[in-house]
Amino acid sequence: MQDQGKQPDKAELALKRALEHPKRLEIFGYLIQKDGADEAKLVEALDLTVPKVKYHLTVLHDAGLIVQVEGGDHGQAGRSYVAASAGL
Repeated sequence: MQDQGKQPDKAELALKRALEHPKRLEIFGYLIQKDGADEAKLVEALDLTVPKVKYHLTVLHDAGLIVQVEGGDHGQAGRSYVAASAGL
């Protein structure tokens, strides 16, 4: 039930959507626990296909929960992601 008819904004909807799927929660928790990972590591660790990992990462990214990083300790083979620190 919405407070006084207030409609949720796009950011609230994106956040709700990102957190309502158990695999996205698992990915987000993994990124926090491991201080980031690349797509290949997520595929291996979470037993998901590459397209599913990419889709879930996109939803998490669009919600502002994760950010893509370049290089670093997360490897060069694919895109690497870490949990966003803003708002946590």
